[in-house]
Amino acid sequence: MKYLAAVALAASLVLAGSADASTFVAAVDSGTTDLGDFAAGNYNISASGLASLVNVPGQFDIRPDGVPNTEVTSPGYAYFNPTGTDFADGRYGAGGAGIKIGALMGSFIPVAPLGDSFTPLTTYFFIGNSLNLTHTGGHIYAQINDTFYSNDIGGFDVTVTRLADPGPGVPEPGIWALMLTGFLGAGTALRRRRVQPAL
Repeated sequence: MKYLAAVALAASLVLAGSADASTFVAAVDSGTTDLGDFAAGNYNISASGLASLVNVPGQFDIRPDGVPNTEVTSPGYAYFNPTGTDFADGRYGAGGAGIKIGALMGSFIPVAPLGDSFTPLTTYFFIGNSLNLTHTGGHIYAQINDTFYSNDIGGFDVTVTRLADPGPGVPEPGIWALMLTGFLGAGTALRRRRVQPAL
């Protein structure tokens, strides 16, 4: 029984994957942040923290998904409440239409506009709080979307985790669970058979 428990624990650790990189992505005009160089495979990118889009913490704090953490109280930006927006200051952010201002976005190339004069680009993808992606290999970059970077403070803690890659002949997690249940059942049946007295 101890052996089966050890096998189950080892299988769960293999299926869970392992953390590959953790990086701070600043909100100020620092361009794209290199999260690391990764081999081909499946990954999860997750983020936490707050980016403040004005240099006053608490007035304009945005979560990684582009939603205000609390009510935006900076004058002229009430339209960010309650779910955020992809259009502010008369234009889209660096990530273009569809990515909220203040949200975490990613790219496979270092395409960041540095500073406040830029043309929105289509090479970004939305990360938000968490994103699972299949990567063909190489660097992954991240940046906070905004229209005016100079007065931003704060940022997001971003972690990239390699997910288990089921290869040829490697069972899916549900199959592992069924196999372990079957082994436990078979072991229990054999043990009971041995204990029964002979007639």
